Amino acid sequence: MYKYSMQKSARIAVVVLIAAAGFLLWQADVITDKDAIPAGMLRYSSEEGVSFLYPDTYELSSRTEGNGERSWDVLVLLPKGYVPPQNGEGPPVIALSIFNNVEGYPLETWIKGDAKSNWKLAADPGGLGSMTVGGEPALAYKYSGLYETSAVAVAHGGKIFLFEAGWLAPQDRIVEDFQNLLNTVHFAR
Repeated sequence: MYKYSMQKSARIAVVVLIAAAGFLLWQADVITDKDAIPAGMLRYSSEEGVSFLYPDTYELSSRTEGNGERSWDVLVLLPKGYVPPQNGEGPPVIALSIFNNVEGYPLETWIKGDAKSNWKLAADPGGLGSMTVGGEPALAYKYSGLYETSAVAVAHGGKIFLFEAGWLAPQDRIVEDFQNLLNTVHFAR
């Protein structure tokens, strides 16, 4: 009887181990799938703690602007393979500028008071819309320059993140790509 009981216990232990291993493998697969990048998309992650997905039809470039006293990073998403015309303008792009908010300005104060926001070109000077980007409160507006531009500003971690997309017509693909990018923004805590 003791031998029978040990065999039964061993079988139960094996079944429990197999079930536990299966559960752990399933959990690992679920976690991996959650972080998977959909086909046709690329992920950008920065040292400033922001990440987002963008279509692989764009090339990403970065540069630093300003001077030694005040500089900021600019990321530009340009259509892949675009060749600028000689003596012409570039195409509409999606851009992210990251500014240090050393003064600690509230977001609306920064937008309305800093020339880099292009607020003075706003199509509707009273038109700041509220939204959420990456779990953070954001303010959105549009301005006119070389192109119509949608701008969304977010304050996070002592920085101002200014997302912008230029477009010629509201139905342009870049407008949808910009909204999809905003929907994937994540800020590291």
